[in-house]
Amino acid sequence: ATTTDDDVAGFTIVELDGATEVDESGTTDTFTVALNAQPASDVVISLASDDTGEATVTSTLSFTPANWDTPQTVTVTGADDTAIDGTQTSTITISIIDAISDNSFDAVADQTVSVDTTDDDVAGFTIVELEGATEVTEAGSTDTFTVVLDAQPTSDVVITVVSSDTGEATVNSPLTFTAANWDTPQTVTVTGVDDNLIDGTITSTITLAIDDANSDDDFDAITNQTVSVDTTDDDVAGFTIVELEGATEVTEAGSTDTFTVVLDAQPTSDVVITVTPNDTTEVSTTGTLTFTPINWDTPQTVTVTGVDEDIVDGTITSTITLAVVDATSNDNFDAVADQTVSVDTTDDDVAGFTIVELDGATEVDESGTTDTFTVVLDAQPTSDVVLTITSDDTGEATVNSSLTFTSANWDTPQTVTVTGADDSI
Repeated sequence: ATTTDDDVAGFTIVELDGATEVDESGTTDTFTVALNAQPASDVVISLASDDTGEATVTSTLSFTPANWDTPQTVTVTGADDTAIDGTQTSTITISIIDAISDNSFDAVADQTVSVDTTDDDVAGFTIVELEGATEVTEAGSTDTFTVVLDAQPTSDVVITVVSSDTGEATVNSPLTFTAANWDTPQTVTVTGVDDNLIDGTITSTITLAIDDANSDDDFDAITNQTVSVDTTDDDVAGFTIVELEGATEVTEAGSTDTFTVVLDAQPTSDVVITVTPNDTTEVSTTGTLTFTPINWDTPQTVTVTGVDEDIVDGTITSTITLAVVDATSNDNFDAVADQTVSVDTTDDDVAGFTIVELDGATEVDESGTTDTFTVVLDAQPTSDVVLTITSDDTGEATVNSSLTFTSANWDTPQTVTVTGADDSI
């Protein structure tokens, strides 16, 4: 009797959910393989992924005449990469290894399973401030932070680095990352910029943005990121006085001398400085100086003029005080201390007295007639001045006694009366 065989060599694959899917985080999925007929000897099946950078599988399955119909499980594991490549489909090929398998299975065709590997790489970049903050000074100090891509691009990625206030801080720009150096942090150097303003610590912003036109398209939608930079001010409120010859000297004849005043730093609003002498009987000055944010560094001249008075007081040293007017000046200058300039005023008054004979001569006769002349001081004394009046021949003429001048009446002429004395010669 001839019995025709109805068993056909082969194997059956069953994907448990109808598809095989993993992701780059290393998740797994499985499918089963079982022979379609009982072999006379072992059957060995190989499993090979055509892209082990996306998915890996166990290497072989062995079926015997005893377990041929028991499904064996194949585990597929997602493989991580750093490329932003979206979901990738790779192929698992299942093949009979002819050399070590029942010959009846040698002609069995290979079969494949498609595997979808979900990408876990996200386009982006990370900023690291080395000390947690970025701080510079107007003296030109620098600070740094680093930038690195979060995933590998397929083409270059260019990041622009822009300061919001180049008057406070500057940066190097741009940064270019390639598929080779994408994971190597690049350094951004921030440099403080000097200005003349008294503006305290200023916070500016460094903006990092993808240059879409010159970058991998996967990075085009990346949101800009910012770094705050504190720039410490090195400008101090104050003003400087320069006496042109190192001293200020005038005379009572009305001569003048000058000195200059200039601010030490640029204010954000006007600064008004009063110029006040402590003795207006010795010197006079201009009243106020006004500096603006425009002319703050242009020295302004103060003219000091000697004032004439009549006191014989020698050279007098007085003081001119320069003070910021808080109410009408930039607040940064309110605490600036007053400064003074010493001024020497040379006296032009000479001690003396003047006699005036009213008719140009003094004449009396022995009958007792009188004549007069006046006496007045040439300069104001600081205390009384007493003049004695003495006739060298009281047998011919007599005079009234002494004259007393005070600091109040020194310039009022006083009269001396001369009286003729009678004799019998």
